[in-house]
Amino acid sequence: METTERRRKYIGVGGDDVPSLGVLEGDILRLLWDAGEAQSSVQVYEIMHFARRAEKREMQSPSTIAVTLSRMVEKGLLTVERRPRGGKGYYNPTRTRADVVVEIMNDVSRRLVGQPLGYLLKSLHEGKEAPEAEMASEVIGSLGKKMKDDHKALPLRKLDY
Repeated sequence: METTERRRKYIGVGGDDVPSLGVLEGDILRLLWDAGEAQSSVQVYEIMHFARRAEKREMQSPSTIAVTLSRMVEKGLLTVERRPRGGKGYYNPTRTRADVVVEIMNDVSRRLVGQPLGYLLKSLHEGKEAPEAEMASEVIGSLGKKMKDDHKALPLRKLDY
């Protein structure tokens, strides 16, 4: 298998305030944010099953989804609400999509560059190099190039509910 075809397992790198986020966990969070309301593990499995089948991606078993949801509750990424009928758990994210994206990007920036994301973005916006950190300057240059290359949004991949 070529390196470019390897499956990604983690988004971000984790930390004290930012738990590591597996790709499956990221997919589940995205599904829950898009749904806009709490979902049971069965609902999460069904939505993911059909979406992944349509995209010809690897399927996950119901038990994998259930275990992942439980671990996400333990990590503080989700809350679970037990409803009276049948006692099913309904899962909701504890943080907004924007908060999670910013936390992960900031964590990666601090760990790999040694500077907070805000510093890099401010330097990029002001168009100046970071004299006290050569590595930060290099990253700022790459961010500027990436911004020029990828300035258009991709079509959103919506999961069918």
